[in-house]
Amino acid sequence: MTKEMWKKLLSVGGAFCYIKPNRRKHESGFRCFEVGYLVMDYKTLKVKDKLVLNETADHIQLYEYDNNRVKPNLDLTLDGYIRMFSYLGDEYYWWKSMDYVLSSAQLELLPKLKSK
Repeated sequence: MTKEMWKKLLSVGGAFCYIKPNRRKHESGFRCFEVGYLVMDYKTLKVKDKLVLNETADHIQLYEYDNNRVKPNLDLTLDGYIRMFSYLGDEYYWWKSMDYVLSSAQLELLPKLKSK
C-alpha cells in the first residue's frame, strides 16, 4: 500500500497507530518499541497488514495541547513493563483509583496533594 492509501485508511478509521514492544535495547538503557500503522482482521482479531515506521523508538510521546488532558510519555523497561510518565516531571498519572481497574482502564492525572 502507498503512504497515501494508508493516510486515507487512517482518516476513515480503517487503520490505526500501534506500538509493539520488542527485544532491542536502546542506548538509553530502555528496551525499544516498534511503531507504525496497522489494519485489523476483525474475524481473527489479528493484524492483517502493517506499515512499520520505526523499530528503535525508546519512548512514545502522546501530545495533547489542552492542559486538561492526559499526555503521558511511554517507555519500555528491560523486564517488559510499559511505564507512563511526564517528560517534564510535572504531572503524575494513575488508573483513577487504587482499586480494581475495569477492562477499559482510564488513565487520569493524579490530583496534586494540597500543601499544609
